[in-house]
Amino acid sequence: MLRTARFFPESDDMAHAIEQSDAYTKANELLFRRLTVEDAAEAHVAALEKAPSLGFDIFIVSAPTPFRPEDCAELIADAPVAVARYFPDYPRLYARKGWTMFSSIDRVYDPSRAREKLGFVCKTSFADVLAALAAEA
Repeated sequence: MLRTARFFPESDDMAHAIEQSDAYTKANELLFRRLTVEDAAEAHVAALEKAPSLGFDIFIVSAPTPFRPEDCAELIADAPVAVARYFPDYPRLYARKGWTMFSSIDRVYDPSRAREKLGFVCKTSFADVLAALAAEA
């Protein structure tokens, strides 16, 4: 069974309550609870291929996260600082677009079990978003 993170292409159903939304929100969520539609489809293919040998199991499928358990307190208190530790260029790249990081991140999905047992890792990550933003310069 796959428990997929958010992958819907349309705007968030809470967009009306978020100061900045859509591309900004989706980019931020790739850090902790999002994957692309393409990655969601590929995860299902990987699960179908492995199902006969694995039997029943549960896997969280989400873009790779840089965060570790020791980051939890800081993610709640000051997510921009925690993110900058892993991605020091993000504040500059975001500033050019007028984007900001969420002030707090209250959950992080861990897709490591899908990597270990299914051999599946999402192809798109937060680092890819930053690379695309850097290429726009």
